[in-house]
Amino acid sequence: MTPALKPTLIAAAALLAACTAQAQSSVVLYGLIDLAVDHYKAGSASGAGNVWKLNDGVVNGLNGSRWGVRVSEDLGGGLKANAVLESGLSADTGALGQGGLAFGRQVFVGFSQASLGELRVGRQYILSDSVMGMTNPYGNASVANPGTASTNAGRNLPLWLNAPRANNVVQLATPNLGGFTGSVQIAPGEGTADRFHGVKLGFGSGALNIAASYEWNESRTTGADVNKSFTFGANYNFGPLKLLGGLQMNQDLALGSGNGAFTGANLIVTHAGPSFTADEINGYTLGVQVPVDRFTFGANYTGVKYENAAGANATLGKAALMGWYTLSKSTFLYSGLSFSTGDLKDYIAENRVFQAGIRMAW
Repeated sequence: MTPALKPTLIAAAALLAACTAQAQSSVVLYGLIDLAVDHYKAGSASGAGNVWKLNDGVVNGLNGSRWGVRVSEDLGGGLKANAVLESGLSADTGALGQGGLAFGRQVFVGFSQASLGELRVGRQYILSDSVMGMTNPYGNASVANPGTASTNAGRNLPLWLNAPRANNVVQLATPNLGGFTGSVQIAPGEGTADRFHGVKLGFGSGALNIAASYEWNESRTTGADVNKSFTFGANYNFGPLKLLGGLQMNQDLALGSGNGAFTGANLIVTHAGPSFTADEINGYTLGVQVPVDRFTFGANYTGVKYENAAGANATLGKAALMGWYTLSKSTFLYSGLSFSTGDLKDYIAENRVFQAGIRMAW
């Protein structure tokens, strides 16, 4: 045994002994790899060309690739201490995801108690992300995802807003009260980002799930409320099929928030008429999911309208067909097609998208 290896093995043995001695604690290591081949057919006025790509699942796949550690410790009386450290990665290149952050997907610590709820502090998913996931046959995934951004004449333009995370978040969630749940989030800007706020209410019982969130920033320069975003989602499982839908309304959009529902760097809309800067984006989505043995098929349509106070506006829509095949409990094959519609369809680099991928989790 080399001298350099010996301290590492001693530390690992000590950690294992500590975990064994505290049977009331659990440490779970988990991971997921998702890769897909995508073909993008560009709109005739987009300035882009057609291209084949091998992408990590974070780009329209079922899930972004990741690994993480989930820790829970029973403190007695039903009270638990919990922590999650989750790192994103690009499986096509091996690079860290989320701008190179060590634990860019989420990292938080907190307490939970079944009758009192849960407190979390750290980098977390914002509340609208889970609401939006209720509206799509595959959650926030695949070419059917309402939160997929579009490249409009070389600039990234949001469809539905989907950050989907924020830093320095304090979150308080209620327990399940007869199917009703609620959550509140706040993140101080710390002088480098706008102050972020969010609230969510939901109800789930049997086949029905419904939820709504409202999020906004308090500008660190003017003190005004900006990036006001209301998201509503619902689905109902009839058995042979599930119907899903929702809407999102976004007002007073502003760049440079640094944290919250909108963290993008572009609101310029380019189409056949004069280009304009949008300060309002309103949209809806409708979909269906149909399980057939090991297959699950889905279809949806998402539409948005970009507007500004001067009356300029333009529309963009996306129709998508999708299917996945279950090889095992943790491994899926999937494929999908999407087609752009509306005023901007010829100005979108992702005018038509074909996708085929594999996802494995453990």
